[in-house]
Amino acid sequence: MKNKQPSRTPTFPGLGLCGWSRAERDFMRGDPFLETGLASRIGPVFAPSFDLFETDEKYTLLGDLPGLGITDLDIELTPNSLTITGEREGDDLDPGASCHALERTFGSFVRRFDFPEGVDGSRSLTRMRDGVLTVEVPKRLEGLPCC
Repeated sequence: MKNKQPSRTPTFPGLGLCGWSRAERDFMRGDPFLETGLASRIGPVFAPSFDLFETDEKYTLLGDLPGLGITDLDIELTPNSLTITGEREGDDLDPGASCHALERTFGSFVRRFDFPEGVDGSRSLTRMRDGVLTVEVPKRLEGLPCC
């Protein structure tokens, strides 16, 4: 009997996709532009990846936003959702340069995350470090108004 190797992907109860491999998460995320052929006409689109975690006290959102600062983002928090809008601009390349690979993506993006219950936006915390955005949104305390 072989020893079972521990999973390298952490699993968190209640967060279904966290225990899946990256390929499975990418497949489930899907890309509607690929099915329509639109992606090949407009090129790669900048779509930053985010993780959303929940505890009894708060929601924590982590987003990979390389090359952006906190001032490059518009973050809007409502009682039931969080919307993050921004744009990563492309580089000015030497007109005489030959391009051998273009894998990085640029452009505008909008990401919205809905919360199943009210949150307390007045106590939220937002920070950016090394290209990773962290937004902590406390849950609303029972018996207090949401706004």
